[in-house]
Amino acid sequence: MPRHEEAPGQLETPSHDSPQLGGDPQSEPESELEDHDEVPPHHGDFGPGFRQNPLVDNDYTFAKAGGKYWYMGPTSSWSFCRRVLALLGKRIPEAAPDPWHLPHEGAFRMQWKPLGINEEPDVSNLPPLDYAMFLFNTAKYYLGAVFYLIDESSFMKNLHEFYEDPAAKASSSRLWYAQYLLILAFGKAFVVSHSSPHTGPPGVQYATRAMALLPDLSGLNPDTISSIQALALAAVYFQCLDMRLAAFQHIGQALRISIVEGIYRHMPEEVVGVEHSRRCNIVFWVVYTLDREFAALMGAPSSIRDEDITVKLPSQVDDSLDALNMTLHVRLSRLMARILTTVYGVGKSFDGSLVSNSKSILRDLARLSRDLTALLDTHFQGSCVVLTTRPLVMCALHIHIEHSDLRNTQTVSLTPPVASLLQSCVDSAQTVLRTLRVLGDEDLLEAFLPFQLEDAFSSAFLLFLIRVIDPSLLHDDTWCENIKCVLDKMIQKGSLVAPLRKLELSQLENIMTAFTPAPEQPPTPSPSTAHPQPQDHGSFLDQMEHEEPGWDIFDTSGMGGLSPQALLDLAERLDVEDLMQSVDDQVS
Repeated sequence: MPRHEEAPGQLETPSHDSPQLGGDPQSEPESELEDHDEVPPHHGDFGPGFRQNPLVDNDYTFAKAGGKYWYMGPTSSWSFCRRVLALLGKRIPEAAPDPWHLPHEGAFRMQWKPLGINEEPDVSNLPPLDYAMFLFNTAKYYLGAVFYLIDESSFMKNLHEFYEDPAAKASSSRLWYAQYLLILAFGKAFVVSHSSPHTGPPGVQYATRAMALLPDLSGLNPDTISSIQALALAAVYFQCLDMRLAAFQHIGQALRISIVEGIYRHMPEEVVGVEHSRRCNIVFWVVYTLDREFAALMGAPSSIRDEDITVKLPSQVDDSLDALNMTLHVRLSRLMARILTTVYGVGKSFDGSLVSNSKSILRDLARLSRDLTALLDTHFQGSCVVLTTRPLVMCALHIHIEHSDLRNTQTVSLTPPVASLLQSCVDSAQTVLRTLRVLGDEDLLEAFLPFQLEDAFSSAFLLFLIRVIDPSLLHDDTWCENIKCVLDKMIQKGSLVAPLRKLELSQLENIMTAFTPAPEQPPTPSPSTAHPQPQDHGSFLDQMEHEEPGWDIFDTSGMGGLSPQALLDLAERLDVEDLMQSVDDQVS
């Protein structure tokens, strides 16, 4: 496969591939047009171009680069970047080409040769036991909920057996040895902060050995739980290197084994035993949450339906804090699945419902936020808001570009419901960046795991777009300095992926200068003043702390940007604005 340096890539789409603002695509076949004669439920008049998600199957769906076509998954931040740069590039042909960091290549491309069943694993150049224990605890600290995959007591027993006779243990427990090597690789990457695109992250030599030991697709390995654990750890490691395709495939294999083994169904303790039932329970839910998140990053649909899962939630099996923590992650993952099937759903049942579906997701997120803020800080809450509102930003960008003159750019006129949703996106994105800035200032920013970088990139990308679409939604530009500091800190700490994301943001910022509205244009009325309400809820930024957040940010919905009450207020406000908009239309 040609690498991205050989061909910058381009998006090739027919002229009718862009969304038809305010109506159905003209290229729809007659049979489908007849289906559209059924009037969908009323969703309010949210303005032309905001009825359908432009990221689903009708806007730059396939891109050509490196000699092949790439599918632009609707929920993928990587695909969203490609779509936006292509849309802007059509208007400004002289713009620099898209950097095109392909999803199969990553920031560092690992290569290995699978180890044959009769070949002995390499046990040379391994750290002593005390240092291995240190790396184990380091990986446990940084991996958080992902580390629930590992049964600590069993792992420690195997670890001491391994150091008594490394060759024999590695040969008899190959999958455990693969897990051990991956934990060493994670621990080393977290401890040592210097890496190179040429040599890879610290500890990559351990990860390469581990990949050679992973189970193949034959399904012959009898130790299925160890197979699932090793594949899931490998998937996370691939994601850390921006090898998204490999990560998605490996977590998918882990999920398939889970389905084949039936651990997605409730396993009665009286039948399989208490310990085995609980171990299968937690392993499945970790794989489930990783699969949902990696699916969203790839732009793929959910791999398993929630209604097919009967395994109990961790908190129903165990009343520990860890079990409650994992249960909240599961609930967030289920909400992510709802986003994928509603906001990003396909078919006629989703016509005209983009804003309504976004509103429904925010309601569910508000209910879940109360439990989240009472227990843990998580990147997922802000990610849900950003992912939910991203299609609306794309709609507004289309309108802004199609109706703007490069010599006299103007802001988009947004209806109150759309402006309210975009304001929630702005607030969440700004708070994500502010929180990450605080972590960076305290030297707690994680440069190897992909989650914080993904949050920073997707948040900043949308803020750059909204600053051009409607600057009045942004109350200040401190987020620009925040994203710069966050990326610089990650690069300083050895992140191989952060330089790629920084390059993409820099290119976006340079192109968007041509579409920046003239300063003399009057600002768009804020959603709270467009229609006076009986109660003044204030702007979302007014509801948040204005002083330096410091450590107090973890006592609130720091990563979400909006408190649970603010999210509910937003949903209620949208209901009122939807009704008032409909009344205005009938009167006019």
